[in-house]
Amino acid sequence: MIVLILMFIFAWTFPLTHNVQININISAPHKTQTNATMEQKKHNKIVAMEYAKAGWDWDKQQRQCIYTLFMSESKFDHFADNKHSTAYGIGQVLGEKSKQPEVQILHAYKYIKSRYSTPCRAMEFHKRHNWY
Repeated sequence: MIVLILMFIFAWTFPLTHNVQININISAPHKTQTNATMEQKKHNKIVAMEYAKAGWDWDKQQRQCIYTLFMSESKFDHFADNKHSTAYGIGQVLGEKSKQPEVQILHAYKYIKSRYSTPCRAMEFHKRHNWY
């Protein structure tokens, strides 16, 4: 209904001198996504590496540690859900609520910085304990 009202307002506001095409896809509600696609994981890797370099000024070695840590924890899947704890998302941060990969990455970086100072220290801890 709202779409029809908006279409009417649009048609009223803009005369039909322009060729405007509006496509409306009405389908059944989609199933909730539970695993990231390969394309989404690729995007998440790029974002994680860009944030690590630009936002956190971590060098190549630290970015490699972040890459290894996130691959181990979630394979960069922002829907990764740990069945044995409240860990969720790319960084498997406890109590993570966001489903947005960018927010998850920032939460993981903030946690790593506050607890370990660097991703490589977090990775070393992870190697010994299988969590960080």
